[in-house]
Amino acid sequence: MRNLVLEDDPILKKRGKPFDFDNPQEDPEKLKEELLDAMVKYEGLGLSACQIGIDLKVFAMRFNGDAICCFNPRINDYSEETSYMREGCLTFPGLFFAVERAHGINASFANFEGKVLSGSFVDIPAKVFQHEYDHMIGKLYLEYASDYMIRNARRKQRLWQRKRKHNGSKNV
Repeated sequence: MRNLVLEDDPILKKRGKPFDFDNPQEDPEKLKEELLDAMVKYEGLGLSACQIGIDLKVFAMRFNGDAICCFNPRINDYSEETSYMREGCLTFPGLFFAVERAHGINASFANFEGKVLSGSFVDIPAKVFQHEYDHMIGKLYLEYASDYMIRNARRKQRLWQRKRKHNGSKNV
């Protein structure tokens, strides 16, 4: 299994390449499995291919007690209603701050077999879809926060990392 890329990896700010089902850059079924396995291993609600170093427009996310893998996702419509909720990212462990996003979206994507599906996502699944979709276009959740919010979140992140390190050393 591939490791998570570090937060300063240039792939995170890059627009992903569309997945080509006619001439696949990776085996779509294996890619789906790898993304789902990594998402579970790292305990995320979602995981984009770029986060494990793969420059393709593909992500996995938890949805309705299960998980889905979205190839070449598109957000077709955003609700006017928004919600403001704490968000984190596997690429930035322990870094959380509130982000405003659409409360609901309509989206389309292909499954690993290339079949195009569409659906509506609301509340947390809508947030996760939007967060992962941003990864496809090289946008990070940091762009939604002020410098002040990021500084505060970084301070809390350092405390979280110290506690984690300290707690981990007791169990050795």
